[in-house]
Amino acid sequence: MRLSATTIGALAEILLNEPYRSGPALIEFFANFGERDLYGAGFPARITYATDKLTELNGTEKLEAALRSAFDLIPDLNDAEGLAFKFNRQLAKDGYALTIAESPGFMDGSKYVPGPPYFKVLRRDEVVNSPEKLIALNSDAIAEQISKARDRISRGDYAGSISACYTLVEELLKLLLRRHSELRSPDEGDIRQLYKVLKKEMGLDASGDMDPTLNPILDGLQKLVAGLYGLSNHAGDRHARKYNPAQRHAKLAVNATFALSEFLLEVSDLRSAVES
Repeated sequence: MRLSATTIGALAEILLNEPYRSGPALIEFFANFGERDLYGAGFPARITYATDKLTELNGTEKLEAALRSAFDLIPDLNDAEGLAFKFNRQLAKDGYALTIAESPGFMDGSKYVPGPPYFKVLRRDEVVNSPEKLIALNSDAIAEQISKARDRISRGDYAGSISACYTLVEELLKLLLRRHSELRSPDEGDIRQLYKVLKKEMGLDASGDMDPTLNPILDGLQKLVAGLYGLSNHAGDRHARKYNPAQRHAKLAVNATFALSEFLLEVSDLRSAVES
């Protein structure tokens, strides 16, 4: 893992102050990554020491371990997640993103107990899935929203990525409606209404002729669209948002949007092939 000098400097500041670390505490931190220093006369300024040590680790696997450890050691998870949100804006410039994962849990009788959360580092292209069929679709409007959803989430702009998801679904639904029908929803900006019209045109009603075992999934698609509508209103940047979404919420929205969109596109392509 190799980071820019600016990102190294930002990480050094976090090590100094989140939580506050004295010179001996910094020595103890870096001892976990093979450094063997002593505190005493002539010890440099804390920021100089932390920056120099991170620079020595730069380009090695130890730097990634130090980065993860710096955030894992922040006592309050909410504080750590908020700090990661800000740090990701800089980290994304180097092609990486911090995310929270959950350790394996265990069963306590009949109840599942989740494992403790921890931070992990992802390369930028690992943050969300790649919607290959959508990317191949010849639509500038849709390509733009795919790019925005992926780029904004990797930069830490989670509200922006959620809004891009909404616009992506809206544009795709309109495209598919134009492909299969002249019908128009009363409110073309509302993805719930657009999907309601499209699902009838494409035979996606749970009460249709499909295998009944698919009914819960088909019902779930409509709920997914409704959920994205609500999430974009409350946590996107289309309106004054009620709360700032976490990375995991934005990732869920982006990956669910890509999965929904690719499924609708595949069904549409199949129907077009049959009709022709």
